[in-house]
Amino acid sequence: MSSDEQVLNFVKNIRDDIASLRIRGATRIAVTAMETIKKVLNEATNSGLRKVLETTIELLYYSRPTEPAMQNGLRLIKSVYRSLMEEESDADTIRDVLTETADNYLKMLRNAFNKIIEIGWKRVPDKGIMMTHCHSTTVVEILRKAKEKGKEIKVITSETRPIYQGRKTARELAESGIEVLYIVDSAMRWAAKKYKPDIALIGSDAIGSNGVIVNKIGSKLLALVAKEFDFPLYVTTMLLKLDLKSVLGDYIPMEMRDPKEIWYDAPEGVTILNPAFETVSPEYIDAIITEAGVIPPSDVLRSFKETYPKIWEIIKIDE
Repeated sequence: MSSDEQVLNFVKNIRDDIASLRIRGATRIAVTAMETIKKVLNEATNSGLRKVLETTIELLYYSRPTEPAMQNGLRLIKSVYRSLMEEESDADTIRDVLTETADNYLKMLRNAFNKIIEIGWKRVPDKGIMMTHCHSTTVVEILRKAKEKGKEIKVITSETRPIYQGRKTARELAESGIEVLYIVDSAMRWAAKKYKPDIALIGSDAIGSNGVIVNKIGSKLLALVAKEFDFPLYVTTMLLKLDLKSVLGDYIPMEMRDPKEIWYDAPEGVTILNPAFETVSPEYIDAIITEAGVIPPSDVLRSFKETYPKIWEIIKIDE
């Protein structure tokens, strides 16, 4: 097996890990994609670099339909790569420029994440009760930071069927000394009525240009519960998760996953439906906590353009 074939096999394994949720979380997936691009640039042969790189971008881009943080980074790589090809750049120049591009995007991801944590923990009320759903590294780190700053908090987290990402949230928060109440997804309304939460805090896998957010199925249920019991819903997400296809009028795709995740040996005649994501519309969102600050959903597109003007210009042309 040639070295280029070995590199592509590695990429295919990463693609499979993202598709199967062995690698999960929008930010982690975006970071993994950029690190994979860097590995390809470092290890592909000069003669095979173009083919291996183009195949890598394609494999990663379509590994999951709802991962704009990764897809925006790959669009950026592809746009810069196209310019390099038009300039007839040699292999060494392509490696250097695209490695720097990937590193810059990784830096943007890290800076955005850190800024959101610094902004977000201040919104957590002392002696407050929070509700969350699924698993968001950003939400967990905000709550950890609030705990480190001396705030006493209690968190209600739902199990998040069918893969139980809520267990990861519960485990990480409990390990940080935060009191956790763990419920089944359908108990959200019961828990809100009984414990009277102060805020709901969720992450987001994607943002639409109109301020709609896309998150794990069950997020809309939490939004409805928050609206009914009159406590605010905050979404914590970096602007780099803006799905730029939505700017051009396209709808953000909603992933349907393998029915076997829900019921492996379902009886004949039973159709299993396994939607992975759903939308939460702006009227249910009190604010979005981003690297640009706490903003209303209507400010998402403007904030993206102001925070990442160079990316906006490059990707806008690419679109």
